[in-house]
Amino acid sequence: MELLGCIIQLAAFSQESKLSAQMRRSTYRSAVPDGTDLHRPPPPDGTRERILAAAFEIFAERGFDGARTRDIADRAGANLGLIKYYFDGKERLWKAAVTRAFAELQAEFAAALPSRDDADPLTWLEYVIRQFVRFVARRPAFMRLMNDEAKRDSARMRWLADRFVRPMNDAIVAHLLRAQADGLVPPISPVSLRYIVIGAAGLVFSQAPECRYLTGVDPTEPEFAEQHAEALITLFMGRRPKWRSSRARRRRP
Repeated sequence: MELLGCIIQLAAFSQESKLSAQMRRSTYRSAVPDGTDLHRPPPPDGTRERILAAAFEIFAERGFDGARTRDIADRAGANLGLIKYYFDGKERLWKAAVTRAFAELQAEFAAALPSRDDADPLTWLEYVIRQFVRFVARRPAFMRLMNDEAKRDSARMRWLADRFVRPMNDAIVAHLLRAQADGLVPPISPVSLRYIVIGAAGLVFSQAPECRYLTGVDPTEPEFAEQHAEALITLFMGRRPKWRSSRARRRRP
């Protein structure tokens, strides 16, 4: 986001609320055919899923322009002609691979996030940080691809932003503003705070090789991901009284 300038549209929540309704609409849009693939029947051996997984990894490693469909097919152990058959070329393959990655992220958020609209905004933000850290620890390619696409004003960046990022961006900013009004987080620009937190959440995973070389620590280990999430939550949300406004203090009995 630049990271979570490219994070996520969330999936449906069980209880009715403004946020959950917004997320349900976002998830529905992800499921509606939009030309990301040709909706051919998938083969029984999982070839299509292997192609999508390989495509995401290679797009993250080399960027869209540097990725070759032949290399994607080779990594997936698939015939090159199947990319044409299922996706009609590299552009649709890229969109389908990105949509698949966000669907996985959506599912994790849907399973973990509080569904009540009146939930403590800090609790909601803590869930976002924790689940995002867990996801990118397992999928460092996600961060690399998002960062690469966010660097340039392109049709792909706008597609990502409009389809996946904007709904989550609006939700995060709304909860940050609520938390600031209650004096729970520092009174700084929500835009700056969001990029700071998300950047801190994902950088170590997108730069995992450097981390291993410099420190001997493997950031993709589950234990590290949990420690990293706790560190972020403590750093940005652990000293609540310092930021509590006089107005917020007066509201307490």
